[in-house]
Amino acid sequence: MTTHSLSMLAVAVSVAVSATSVQAAEQASAAKADKNIEQISVLGSRVANRTATESTSPVDLIDADDLNKGGFTELGQSLQATAPSFNFSRTQVSDGSDLFRPATLRGLQPDQTLVLINGKRRHNQSIFGLNGTVGAGAAGTDMNAIPLTALKGVEVLRDGAAAQYGSDAIAGVINLSLNDSTGVTTGYVQAGSTGEGDGDTISMGLNRGFDLGDEGGFINFSLEYRDADGTNRAQRDTGGSVDVPAGTLSDEVRWGQGNADSEFTSVFYNMALPFGETELYSFGGYSNRTALGNGFYRNFDQAAKNVVQVYGDGFLPRIDNEAEDISFLLGLRGELTPDWSYDVSAVYGENSYDFTSKNTLNASYAAEYVANNPDASDADIAANAGPTGGYSGGFRFDQTTVNADLNGIIDIGRSEPLYVSVGAEYRKENYEIVPGEEASYACGLANSDSSYPAVNDSSVFAECGFQAYNGLRPEASNKESRHSYAFYVNAETLITDAWQVSTALRYEDFSDAGDDIIGKLATRYEVTDDFAVRGAISSGFRAPSLQQSAYTAYTTNLGAGGVLLQSFTATAGSDFPSALGVDSLGLESSENLSAGFVYNVTSDLSLTVDFYHVAIKDRITLGSLMSADDVSFSAEAVAALNATGAQQANYFSNSVDSTTKGVDIIASYRTDLYDGNFSATFAGNINETEIDDVNAPEGIPESIALDDLQRSFLTDGQPGERATLTFEYDRGDFNSMLRFNYYGETDVKYFGNDHIGLPDELSPTGEFKDTSTVESAVLVDVNVGYQLTDELMLSAGIDNIFDVTPDELGEDEALDFITNKAFKYPVRALPYGFDGMTYYAKLSFSF
Repeated sequence: MTTHSLSMLAVAVSVAVSATSVQAAEQASAAKADKNIEQISVLGSRVANRTATESTSPVDLIDADDLNKGGFTELGQSLQATAPSFNFSRTQVSDGSDLFRPATLRGLQPDQTLVLINGKRRHNQSIFGLNGTVGAGAAGTDMNAIPLTALKGVEVLRDGAAAQYGSDAIAGVINLSLNDSTGVTTGYVQAGSTGEGDGDTISMGLNRGFDLGDEGGFINFSLEYRDADGTNRAQRDTGGSVDVPAGTLSDEVRWGQGNADSEFTSVFYNMALPFGETELYSFGGYSNRTALGNGFYRNFDQAAKNVVQVYGDGFLPRIDNEAEDISFLLGLRGELTPDWSYDVSAVYGENSYDFTSKNTLNASYAAEYVANNPDASDADIAANAGPTGGYSGGFRFDQTTVNADLNGIIDIGRSEPLYVSVGAEYRKENYEIVPGEEASYACGLANSDSSYPAVNDSSVFAECGFQAYNGLRPEASNKESRHSYAFYVNAETLITDAWQVSTALRYEDFSDAGDDIIGKLATRYEVTDDFAVRGAISSGFRAPSLQQSAYTAYTTNLGAGGVLLQSFTATAGSDFPSALGVDSLGLESSENLSAGFVYNVTSDLSLTVDFYHVAIKDRITLGSLMSADDVSFSAEAVAALNATGAQQANYFSNSVDSTTKGVDIIASYRTDLYDGNFSATFAGNINETEIDDVNAPEGIPESIALDDLQRSFLTDGQPGERATLTFEYDRGDFNSMLRFNYYGETDVKYFGNDHIGLPDELSPTGEFKDTSTVESAVLVDVNVGYQLTDELMLSAGIDNIFDVTPDELGEDEALDFITNKAFKYPVRALPYGFDGMTYYAKLSFSF
C-alpha cells in the first residue's frame, strides 16, 4: 500500500541543492546564460570558507589537511574533531564495539545518516550495536573502514535529504571525496602512545596517482596500514580466587577495560578515463580489520559459567573480531547535447563481520562429562571440558546499486533557465547470519535440549555455549534479500538575482516494506551582498534494514542484580514479538524544517547559524531485554520466550515518535598575522531529542514497547552540546594548531542502578546512583609541524593534553559493585573515551 508523506508539502515539493542539478549548472550554464549560479553541493564543490555560505542548506567542507591534523588515524575520530554535529561515541565490553563505533549526525541514529563516496551510495555494515549502546539496533556505515590516505576531502550536509538521495538521509549526508591527484607520491609514517604508556600505535599510508591517456585521465592508489596495542584502565578486583578470599584485592589486574589490540589494512583506488565526450570512471577498495576484545571477567566461583578444573582463578573471555569490506564501482558519463549530460553507474559493496572466541569455555561440556562420569578426577574433567575457543559465527551484507541520471537546463523564457535532473535507482540487498561451530552454542558434547548440573555446584545448571560471545546457532542462521527502485526529479533556478529556489520529488518502493513519495523545498535569499537567509522544508523516510528485519541471535547480557543471562533477539514477526502485538516492521517517516542565515561580517569573518527541527514517526528501535516476569501479563508471550530456551528476549518494533531540534553555529575568521596566516574557527551544536509518543500495541504496556533504558539512550545518550574552537597559524616552514573540544554530559540508565537493581544496603554509602553519567569536559589538542625539506615534513602533537577522563566510579555506582571494583570508568555513552592523553610524531613526505 502506498503511503504519502506530503502533509508538509501542500505548498511545494522540495529540495536543497542537489548534486545532479549543480553538475548540470556547471556543465551547461555557460551555453545558456552569461551569469552562472555560484552554488555549493554536498558532492564535492569547493569554496574558500569552511562552511558553504552560498548554499541553500548547511554544508561543512573539510579538506584532507584538516582531517589529518590532530594525530587521529581513524576517519571517525577526525570527523568528530572537525564537524559540529557529528558524534562518534565509544562503547566498551559490547559485542562488536571493539571494531565499529556508531557515527551519528544531530543526535539521531547511525542508519539515519547516508554516506556516499564520490557522490555514490556506500554500503552499510552487517552488524549493529546491541542493547545498552548508543545506536543500538542501527546498522550504519562503518566510517573506519575507509582510509584517511584515500581522501581528498569530506562534505557534510546537515539537513534532511531523503528526497534527493533516498532512504537513510533523514539526518543528513556525508560524502567522501577520493583523491584524484597524479604525478606526486605522498605518504606518512606515524607513531604514538598514551600517557599511561600503553596503546602503542604505528600507522603508515601511501598515495600515488598516474596519468591515463592524454585527455586528463587518471588513476590514483592509496595504501594504509595501522597496528595498535590495546589499552587497559581496569584495576585489581576483589572477586577472589581459589587461593584468595573474596573481598581481597587480586594480585594483578584481571579484567579488561579499554581499546582492543587491533590491526587495519586497506587499499583504495580512484580512476577516470575520458574519451571524446564520454568518461569512464571507477573506484573501489578493500579493507580488513581485526581486534581482540574481551567480555566481563568470569569469577572462579560462578559455577554456571566456569569450571575450576580448567580456570582455577576464573578467566577473562576474549573475542577476536574481524571485519572485511569490499567495494567496486563502474560508471559512464558524458554529454548528450551541449545542454544535457548523463551519468550511469553501478556500485557493489559488501561487509562481513566474524567473531572467534578465545580463552573461554562451554561449561556444559564438563557438566555433561561429570553427569556421565560422577567419579571423574579433576584431571579427567579438565581433559574433557571441551575447547577453550573457536568460531562463534558471523554476519554478511552486500548491496548493489544502479543509477541512471540525466542533467540539463530548460529555457523557461527568463534570464535564468531551470536546472533539472531526473533519474532512477535500483538497489539489491542480501543479508546472512552464519552459525558458529557446534561447541560455541551446544549444550554438552551431545548438544542436548537441556543442560546439566554445574561441575562445581550441582544446585545450578551449567550454561550452554561459549562465554562472552555465545555462538550463533543454526536455527538462528538466516538468509534474506530484497530490492528497491526509485524515480526522482530535482529542479532549481533563480527567481531573481537574489532569490534562489530548489525543489525535489522522489518515489521509492521497497519489496519488503512498502513505498513512499517524499519531497523537499529549499530557498536562499540574499538580503544584501553580505547577508542571506536560507531554509528548507522536507519529508523523508527510512525503510527497515535487513539487519533489523532479519536479525536473530543468542547473546549474553546483564539481567537484574547484575547477573549475566542468556538472551535472545527474536526476528520481526516471530512468535515472541507477535504475542506482544508486533507482526512486522514498517517505514519510518520524517518531517524536517530548517532555517538559518549566512553573514559575511567582513572579508575575513563569516558566520552561519542554522536551526533545525526533525520529527520522526514510527522510529525503529531495538527493545530492551524482557524476562518471563516482565511479560507475565501474556501467557502466549511467556510460552514463546520459554520456547527459545533463553532467560530474556527482545525484538525490533516501530515503537517511537520523536522530535529532535537544535542549532548549528559556525564562525570562521582568517587574517594575515606577523608574516603568516592565522585562522580561528568555532563550530558548535546544541541538540535535544524528545519522545513524543510510544507506539504500544493495544493491550500492551508502553514499558514493553520502550522502557526507560532505551529511552535514556535516545534522549541523553549523546551530548546535548558539542563545540570545537580551533586556532591555526602558519608561517614559512612552520605550522601549528590548537583545538579546544567541548563535550556535553551524557546520562543513561544502563549500568546505573535503575538497570541493575541492587539493594541499596549493599552500597557502602547506603544507596546506589540510578544512572550512569559521563560528565561534560573540555579536551585540548596541540599540533606543531615543520617543513624539513621540500619533500619532508615533521609534525608532533598531544591530544587531550590535560589528560581529561570521565569521573572515576565511586562506591555508590552499581557498575563498581558488579565488577568487584575492577572498572575504573563508565563503559557506555562515552563521547570522548577514557584513555586520557595521547601523543604522537608523524613524518610526512611528498615527491
